[in-house]
Amino acid sequence: MPTQTDWLRSVLFDRGYLGRIKGEGIKVYLVMVAACGGRPDRSVTMSLSQLMDRTALSCPTVIDSLARLEKLGLVVPTTRQRGKVKTYYVADPPDPDQDEDPGALSL
Repeated sequence: MPTQTDWLRSVLFDRGYLGRIKGEGIKVYLVMVAACGGRPDRSVTMSLSQLMDRTALSCPTVIDSLARLEKLGLVVPTTRQRGKVKTYYVADPPDPDQDEDPGALSL
């Protein structure tokens, strides 16, 4: 059975997400992973202030990082009520190379 470290290593290095997470987003992502026990496909409820405290980042930086992580499919917000604490689903993302159509020809 794969360990939590194996899964995180796979996501960041083998699947190439480390190079796709921009700037301070890695801090936000690692806090989210830690909050869900280091396991994929779990939900975690965290306020913006909790993320700011745990990452020592500003509010705009955390918001921007979350938007980028969402765009990559690494975290998925499951609640969207303004002014409420959000719950996020920490996904086990696919290998970005698998997004390509295997039958497509390269030119």
